[in-house]
Amino acid sequence: MSILYAYKLCFLFALLISSSHGTVGNVAPPSAGFSLPVVSNQETADGQLGANLTSIGPHIAPVGWPLYGVLVGVGSGQTRHFYKLGLDLVGNLTWMQCQPCVPEVRQEGAVFDSAESPRYKHMKATDPMCTPPYTPSVGNRCSFYTTTWNVAAHGYLGSDMFAFAGTGAGGHSTDVDQLIFGCAHTTDGLERLSHGVLAGALSLSRHPMSFLSQLTARGLADSRFSYCLFPEQSHPIAKHGFLRFGRDIPRHDHAHSTSLLFTGPGSGGMYHIRVVGISLNGRRIMRLQPAMFTRNLQTRRGGSVVDPGTPLTRLVRQAYDIVEAEVVANMQKQGARRAKAQVQGHRLCFVSWGHVHLPSLTINMYEDTAKLFIKPELLFRKVTARLLCFTVMPDEEMTVLGAAQQMDTRFTFDLHANRLYFAQENCNADTRFTSRS
Repeated sequence: MSILYAYKLCFLFALLISSSHGTVGNVAPPSAGFSLPVVSNQETADGQLGANLTSIGPHIAPVGWPLYGVLVGVGSGQTRHFYKLGLDLVGNLTWMQCQPCVPEVRQEGAVFDSAESPRYKHMKATDPMCTPPYTPSVGNRCSFYTTTWNVAAHGYLGSDMFAFAGTGAGGHSTDVDQLIFGCAHTTDGLERLSHGVLAGALSLSRHPMSFLSQLTARGLADSRFSYCLFPEQSHPIAKHGFLRFGRDIPRHDHAHSTSLLFTGPGSGGMYHIRVVGISLNGRRIMRLQPAMFTRNLQTRRGGSVVDPGTPLTRLVRQAYDIVEAEVVANMQKQGARRAKAQVQGHRLCFVSWGHVHLPSLTINMYEDTAKLFIKPELLFRKVTARLLCFTVMPDEEMTVLGAAQQMDTRFTFDLHANRLYFAQENCNADTRFTSRS
């Protein structure tokens, strides 16, 4: 997918090393579900987490615009290390750089070395899970090749213990053993998005090998997850939000909802939605047709997906050209002028915009009542003292609702009901100060 440039949106799993741990192996607790939100751990006398496993809270925090970071613990005991991964709702596999890695792209912390992790296990070529798109390889290993955000990664599948942070009293965290991920020994394009921080990607797609699918298969998740992205902060003390699962997801009686579509095997586990049009300042842009946003099942192109790993919303070219013309007309009518100079990372910029009332956009879904309002502050960005740029980009393949336009809206994915719920929310209200210890 050609949807990511030099920015990256990701999530932070902040782990308190001094806290207590529960370990979850192959035996899953009852159907209360694995949860990654804000509640206290419920531990049994033997230190194992009981049925109410709802205390793990990956921390969401921006580390640049619109770049976010993800911290996960991999390994056990003294061999545990921490790595920031980009949250991925498009790719089929969680993966990270592993030694030896060529090229070794700069990241935060040392590159993972499976030889130093006693719980790491290579997936054998004869493993029943080593089936396409994964292939048997030399040394009785199972190899993978994946592309996400215009980044290619190749290596071998394996499993290890992952640690997820707890956010309740005492800061307990939970270990989940034998989670399958990809050890990438070669990458192409990672340097363009890692910003010297990211070590790889963490997948929450529908694909059977994603972390979400693995946890759900063990009865540790109930196929519902939610996030609320908050804007980049200027406060000197860093804050984080939370990726929430199951019953820890806040309820919104006023939430809009739309269907999550299954668009055939070629969809790769992505979260497709049915967009039928776009409104500017509440008025429908009549030249936009629903067919522009529909996936072609024969060519496996087109369609509309939700991905917080894509920094800026991208409209399929035919639709983008129409929306751009409407935005330009609106801005010029108020006295703004289109900038002649090209600005890296943006297609449309304006000068003389100081007294302009910036327009809003509304994404109209198939259901009449499902309308995603995008406020002007999320559509324009001041890049210099004179230049104001439109933060929506064209795409030659499909439409992607990106992270910059998802801020201050809670998104809840219910895979059992095949529904996406979204509601405006002050996402800063669901944050905590990040511990520096």
